[in-house]
Amino acid sequence: MSNISVKKISSCTNADVANAVLSLTVPLFAACGDDESMKRNLISMAITAWNLSLFDATEEDDYKNKVEARLSEDLADNKKQIFTKFVLQIITTKQEKYPSMLKGIKSWELSFENGSPSLTVDALPVKPV
Repeated sequence: MSNISVKKISSCTNADVANAVLSLTVPLFAACGDDESMKRNLISMAITAWNLSLFDATEEDDYKNKVEARLSEDLADNKKQIFTKFVLQIITTKQEKYPSMLKGIKSWELSFENGSPSLTVDALPVKPV
């Protein structure tokens, strides 16, 4: 008779994923002042980091290489370093705080209600492969 190993993963809703993403970014919103466009850019980068974090890094600089591959070639080197560092920090924090949330984010919408951010996401039902 064969033994089957089952890995238990807690389920999460789209709202859970949205709240987790907000928790990773809202502390940085203060640096944006009232600039909603900048806040949207932060969320966009955080979602990119979230989705990248779902894939296993096969070598030491794997995440760094994946981030750098998504940056525009026209971007100055110092800005590439800043963006890369930011996204890598979000990946690390996501993996530490939300290791069992393995749903990729397909789409998202950010709105502001009375100055407070509200994020809605459409997450994949399972971890992407």
